[in-house]
Amino acid sequence: MNKKKKNGKNQFQKRRKAALIIAVLLVLIIIFFAINHILNTSQEEYYSPESRHQQARTTIIEDSETLGWIKVQGTNIDYPVVYETNLVYLGLKDYTWLSNRYVEGNNRMAIFGHNIKNVSNKPIITDKEHVRFEQLMSFVYYDFASKNLYIQYSHDGKDDLYKIYAIGFYDKSEEKGEFLSSTDDVKKYIDTVRKKSIYDYKIDVTEKDNIISLVTCTRFFGSNKKTSFKIDARKVRKNEKINKYGVSKNENYDILNLE
Repeated sequence: MNKKKKNGKNQFQKRRKAALIIAVLLVLIIIFFAINHILNTSQEEYYSPESRHQQARTTIIEDSETLGWIKVQGTNIDYPVVYETNLVYLGLKDYTWLSNRYVEGNNRMAIFGHNIKNVSNKPIITDKEHVRFEQLMSFVYYDFASKNLYIQYSHDGKDDLYKIYAIGFYDKSEEKGEFLSSTDDVKKYIDTVRKKSIYDYKIDVTEKDNIISLVTCTRFFGSNKKTSFKIDARKVRKNEKINKYGVSKNENYDILNLE
């Protein structure tokens, strides 16, 4: 009888041990899948491009030459980029423009767009009635700028993405849309716009990067001071993740008195 009790006790302990092992394994499996889900979620692209190269290829604005298509994360900016200096004064068509023809080998271009309705020192954020580059002014607000980090430029059958690295105000004479090609000029340009930026972006930019600038007008500081607003971005590098990166205010932001 004692032997039977002992065997029964041993079997109970074995079953209990087996159940404990199974429970531990189940917990480990759950933890594994939870970590895997977190890692996969963190690796999801922060911004996915929507192809516009077909529109760039087929859109015609009067007699101009359509060079590409610009799209800005978080805004309704989704317009053709044309080359035609005579059009910039019309102010009636939905387009943006290059004031100089892009030449292969240059690694910085400036795209201009009108801002007629959103020029005050308290810009409106993403008003659906705004057109062309009017919604660019939404980037003066930190909450907006910290969430919207990418610019898409579609051209020649490609949809290229650019990471924003500087946003600032300039005198009109400081930005004429010149292309840059020499290493020294590009490096100097990058250093200048980062120093004038109202935010510090936690990404590196070098003279080897392809750079794009979006420029519009503003009366944020009045009509006789800095009347140009510019966003600079560098092209996403090969095999670089399309992720969210850090943005912080700096002393230039404090001058805006938005809070």
